[in-house]
Amino acid sequence: MAHDDVILAQLGASAPRGVRPEKAQAALAQVPRLPEELAELERQLVASTGDAERTLQSAARHLVAAGGKRIRPLVSMLACGACGGELSAAIPFGVAAELTHSATLLHDDVIDDGPVRRGQPASRVIWGNSVSVLAGDWLLTRALEIVAGHPARAEALPALLATMRRLVEGEVLQLSLRGGFRATEQDYFAVVKGKTASLFGWAAAAGAWAAGAGGAVPAALAAFGEGVGTAFQLVDDALDYAADPKLLGKRLGADLVEGKATLPLIRAVRADGQLRDRLLRLVDGQEQAEAVAPDVIAAVKRTDGVEAARAIAREHTQAALAALEQVPEGAHRQALREAAWSLTERAF
Repeated sequence: MAHDDVILAQLGASAPRGVRPEKAQAALAQVPRLPEELAELERQLVASTGDAERTLQSAARHLVAAGGKRIRPLVSMLACGACGGELSAAIPFGVAAELTHSATLLHDDVIDDGPVRRGQPASRVIWGNSVSVLAGDWLLTRALEIVAGHPARAEALPALLATMRRLVEGEVLQLSLRGGFRATEQDYFAVVKGKTASLFGWAAAAGAWAAGAGGAVPAALAAFGEGVGTAFQLVDDALDYAADPKLLGKRLGADLVEGKATLPLIRAVRADGQLRDRLLRLVDGQEQAEAVAPDVIAAVKRTDGVEAARAIAREHTQAALAALEQVPEGAHRQALREAAWSLTERAF
């Protein structure tokens, strides 16, 4: 794969409805051996499930092999390089981060009855819910095994255990908030920080540990990762409301039926009491998602929910970049900086 193709595969895929992240591309192109180490990451991802029981292996590889943005491993590797380490030293941590992320997707699809993941039938559709849950459990244990075998395990393993706890707590909180559309912005950010930001933070700090960095740098990179992860989720949630209403009705319908509320919707419901009544009728099966979606979009636009989410995402990115200033300057830090902005500024 050509150098530019590797970069586009890692960051460009994160903005399918947006613009090419030229600045991030250019910054990543200055990182020595990045394409080769990303290829090695993919090899190790496949190899990591090599000793799994056949059915578990099939269900896990079905998801892992389907691709994905690989943002968390990329952050871990660049953080390692920024701290003076070889990118290869962070690959095991990158694999662990991606396996953990994949495990949460397998579990999410069971919880949400999700039919499709990464453009193909979800593992639960092919192998059933039980296998999908167990495959996710197996990936979590494999991630822990990989980290336990790393020279920097003393720092990285307890932190990953704490991150997994936050992932579970974030998911449980989200479940508890479903159905009534009463979630506050504080609730929303608690879910985002648990389900999304925590793993970004661990991946970034793990890069520092892989490089042998100490002092304030790992904590600074953790703050950077959490800020980027929060911004990433905010923009993802905002982009959903910028789609064509017909497409939104089909894609967002399941979330609405389940009572999931993101920041743009929380602000719209707070400003329009009648919208909440319609959403409750949707949950009760009295209205169809495709019929409600245009009104949801209109309410979100009236309350500037999309731009509010974008503005808050920029604030979190700025905080992340302020934390990044504690990391030594160089090509790796610049790549992290431009990648953060690229993820935040994805176009509608």
